Amino acid sequence: MQDWLYILINIAVAAFVGGITNHFAIKMLFHPREEIRIGGRKLPFTPGLIPKRKEEIAESLGKVVSDYLVTSEGLQEMIRKPLFRSKAEETVTRKLRSLAESELTLNDLALKIWSLEEWQQLKNRLIGKAQSLATTKAAALWSAYGLEEKPLKELIPDWSEEKRRSWSETAAEAVLKELGDTLLSSDGQRLLKEMASAMMDKAGGFLGTMAAIFVDEDKLVQKLTPMLISQLEGEKIRQTIVSVVSGKLEQYGEMPLGKLVQATVGETGQAFITRKIEESIPWTTWIEQLESIRLSDLVKPRLSTLEAALPKWVDKGLRILEDAVPSAMKAVNLPGLVQEQVEKFPVERLEEVILSVSGREFRAITWLGVLLGGFIGLFQSMITLLWR
Repeated sequence: MQDWLYILINIAVAAFVGGITNHFAIKMLFHPREEIRIGGRKLPFTPGLIPKRKEEIAESLGKVVSDYLVTSEGLQEMIRKPLFRSKAEETVTRKLRSLAESELTLNDLALKIWSLEEWQQLKNRLIGKAQSLATTKAAALWSAYGLEEKPLKELIPDWSEEKRRSWSETAAEAVLKELGDTLLSSDGQRLLKEMASAMMDKAGGFLGTMAAIFVDEDKLVQKLTPMLISQLEGEKIRQTIVSVVSGKLEQYGEMPLGKLVQATVGETGQAFITRKIEESIPWTTWIEQLESIRLSDLVKPRLSTLEAALPKWVDKGLRILEDAVPSAMKAVNLPGLVQEQVEKFPVERLEEVILSVSGREFRAITWLGVLLGGFIGLFQSMITLLWR
């Protein structure tokens, strides 16, 4: 065989061996996916390197990502960059302007976050919390100020005999006026007529019989009404009512508030206040009114003010975010998260990703094997020919 042909064959064979060796070495990173057994014995180098060491690679990758790629210091530095700040401010501004033109109500916004059932449950919890807080605070104030044992006169400003007299006179005027108006009304006249009839029925005997024959009830009521009105307008009746009311006020003024409430409504003062708060505060109505408010009605009138205050609030929010990064990173457990995700990642997909990024380099490695094999074949041929 001629020397040149011998050299050419050696170069071709060595180049082929080098190229095919590198090609299979690259393939063996991913293949085979599962171990292969022949006659009950495991075939060496199965499964491939990456499928075999996937858990170790995932653990190492998690440490690399958390220790060098995504660190608390790196995230904090990114948050401090002016570009990040300006992007955050721009995003918030754009969102505010969008809300200023939105036709969505607060209820619509809530239903974008929660389902209808979840939102209803949340509202019920809010109502329960608000009622509980209001009643708890009322009970705390009742106890803190000692209202159970405190006399009524200490709770009413300017409590004095002169004031009680003034209040009593006002009450007497109101009572007498109401009585006079009632007597002159149709209901009052009917009541007087019934009273007159009852009096004649109770008289009995000869006098009762004569009264029933000769006394006209309507005329009797007509006679009685002016007389009763004049009595109500008289000073004596007025002073009697003033004296009674004033005496009652003085009596009630000395009573502890808790005892006064107990005597009036039949329950303790604290229980009465708690019940009244639960009954009178319309939490459900207030929430329904809030739900119907449009976002644009809230944001648009205040848009200029919000935009003016935005840089300060964005700056404050970013500082809070920056301070929260270390604890958030610990809570997330980034190494464990990366490890878990890599372990879940299919080897087939991982191969596609690596080849899409490094396919050219892998082909270069294959051709480098061909080149090195060719050089080795040439070197081997030259040595053989020299020693022949």
